[in-house]
Amino acid sequence: MEKNINICKSMAYKEKQAKITRENWGKGVYDFRIKQEERRCARKGCRLIFKAQPSDVKKFCSRSCAAKVNNPKRAKINFTDKEKIKKLYRKGFSMMEISQKLGYSYNAVVYWMKKLKIPCRSVSDALYQKLNPKGDPFNIKKNLTPEDQRLFGLGMGIYWGEGNKLNKHSVRLGNSDPKLIKLFRDFLIKICGVKKEKFLYNLLLFNDASKNKALSFWNKELGLASGQIKSATSLKPRGKGTYKKKSMTGVLTIEVGNVKLKKEIDKMLEALCK
Repeated sequence: MEKNINICKSMAYKEKQAKITRENWGKGVYDFRIKQEERRCARKGCRLIFKAQPSDVKKFCSRSCAAKVNNPKRAKINFTDKEKIKKLYRKGFSMMEISQKLGYSYNAVVYWMKKLKIPCRSVSDALYQKLNPKGDPFNIKKNLTPEDQRLFGLGMGIYWGEGNKLNKHSVRLGNSDPKLIKLFRDFLIKICGVKKEKFLYNLLLFNDASKNKALSFWNKELGLASGQIKSATSLKPRGKGTYKKKSMTGVLTIEVGNVKLKKEIDKMLEALCK
């Protein structure tokens, strides 16, 4: 008996709710379920108008447009931009910089780099091009005159005897004789095509030598302006020493920080030693 009463109550409740729902549909309370608004496709190459419900987050008119934006493998890059990718990458631009410059996603540029079979630079090569955006800061002379050949022989001999060959990142040589430093500098300028502004100078002083006098000496001998010698380090005394005259002016180090130049000079030295 109680079970039948509960069933009747339940049916009455459902009918009441159904009546309320029908009235609400009639009043337009649930219009948002069927109502649609016009939107413009978010893809730049499309921009077609499509319809969607207000609650729908849809931004693209079709799956195709959505894929072209979100899936880099479907991103169409025209022939001109493909050629630009090649040129920009060879000029030293990174893939991220290329994507920002041309307006494509980073993944799209990576995809087309692989598709076009453009070999990626190593980290060291990328860093080198970043530090040298205009190309190598040297130009080794090919056709040598008799005078050039003499200077080439002197320069390579000085580097072989006095150069720091263990350093892999720069061409470095230190000596207390200004004539020897000048000869090596001429070799780097005239034979290797290194510009004067690329040289770094550092001074190492012994015993109680006067820093000001030593700096003045080297500036005069090498024709340097004040401040071109970046550092002057004094070592602690280690006895009286024997070369007192030389020790008063210390040892000057001349350096050109360039990995490729270092490799080229090492190759030339290796060829001479065969």
